[in-house]
Amino acid sequence: MKDLSSFLKDYATPALKTFGFRKNGMEYRFGTGDGDTAFLSFSPMRIDPRAVVFHVNCSIVPEPYWQWLNRQYIAAGVPDPNPAGALAAYSLMPPDSAAHTPGAPGQSGTRWAFGDQNRAEVGVILAEVLTTEAVPKLQRLLDREKLLMAIKSSERPSIRRWGAVQSELVLMADVNPRERVEQLLSSLDRGDAFAENFDRWIALRREHAAQA
Repeated sequence: MKDLSSFLKDYATPALKTFGFRKNGMEYRFGTGDGDTAFLSFSPMRIDPRAVVFHVNCSIVPEPYWQWLNRQYIAAGVPDPNPAGALAAYSLMPPDSAAHTPGAPGQSGTRWAFGDQNRAEVGVILAEVLTTEAVPKLQRLLDREKLLMAIKSSERPSIRRWGAVQSELVLMADVNPRERVEQLLSSLDRGDAFAENFDRWIALRREHAAQA
């Protein structure tokens, strides 16, 4: 949507560029030295002819989880990460002054919106929320131990997109001692194919790392 693209160029891009985020279309990404990636994705919603309505999704794609999802490509080369491989994701909530339907329950409450009259006002609000809330939280979640704590948290809505046990096994694959791995694997249902696939992936991961 052209109106959203120009809006992001004016307000989101300058705010996020300061923190090292790179823009691709309506998506911004930031990668760490160990291959983990944070994404901020803006999605337009054609639900109101009088306003530009959009949703902001925050997601974390840790390198081990992305490699796990693409383990069949380890030898040939794993593709670049994208938000579809998020281990954790959540909506960036708008304050009432930038919301399409302030106070609405569920998904409706996550929608941002602006019109001709309040474009600049909402843009300033978005930039502030990105710099004071969104980016600091994403930076924390790029720490794998803190991400695991958030995944295991009972806080609702949950940010996790996979089981807590499987998440820990893959996320902490490079640091968990074998005793912890065995403990976690034993907690899964008997006959679960994950354990066999996990051991096979670990072997491939270590072999690939040794050759790098």
